[in-house]
Amino acid sequence: MKTLIIPDLHEPSAAVLDCIEDLIRRERPDRTVFLGDYFYQYNAGPADTERMASWLSNSLGKENRVHLIGNHDASYFWPCDTTYCPGFTWEKEAVVQRILGAAAHARFQFHTWIEGWLLTHAGLAAAWVPEGIDVAPWLESEARNAWTAFAQDRDHWFLATGSLRGGRQRAGGILWADWREPRWPGRQIFGHTPAAVVRQDSTAICLDTNLGKGPQHAVVLIDGVPTVRPIRAA
Repeated sequence: MKTLIIPDLHEPSAAVLDCIEDLIRRERPDRTVFLGDYFYQYNAGPADTERMASWLSNSLGKENRVHLIGNHDASYFWPCDTTYCPGFTWEKEAVVQRILGAAAHARFQFHTWIEGWLLTHAGLAAAWVPEGIDVAPWLESEARNAWTAFAQDRDHWFLATGSLRGGRQRAGGILWADWREPRWPGRQIFGHTPAAVVRQDSTAICLDTNLGKGPQHAVVLIDGVPTVRPIRAA
């Protein structure tokens, strides 16, 4: 089984979106997983949001694609004080609602498991995991709780922000965790913490190398073995 994993998009140019589609055609994966944060780019306007939402609408209709939720996306899927994230505007929210629909969130996921790897937007910090718990069913239950909480404008730890990101929580949730925070020790692939290079250790890969120019790297996962690839063809 071959899985292509693509990190934070952040409203890239049409040329970058074309590069991503070219990568998918070149790799011919059995499935493609996007790690979230489709929206928000510094100085981006409603036209950038419209381009991103239109691409998303098309991508959501394609087979064998999984779209995860990032912290910036939650602002538009459940627009309320609880989910607010920098860059949100009501003008952009109207664009997202018009193109993706009021129930857009139902077409996305908070996490997925691929061949023993946990894929989320920001990673699962150790501080949130109860001792001795079976993580997979526990996280599935927490995802259901998060759907309900955000729909009711209530807090849920998925959107908690830790001190490394200027928050007051013990660690970030799966939409806000930071690479530098102690992590659940299972195998994980995520984005959210930007840097010039992909960070990787024995159990985790942080794939966000966007830095305002669109995603630069992806992971190809074949039978559980990850390989980092550039998004643009050499």
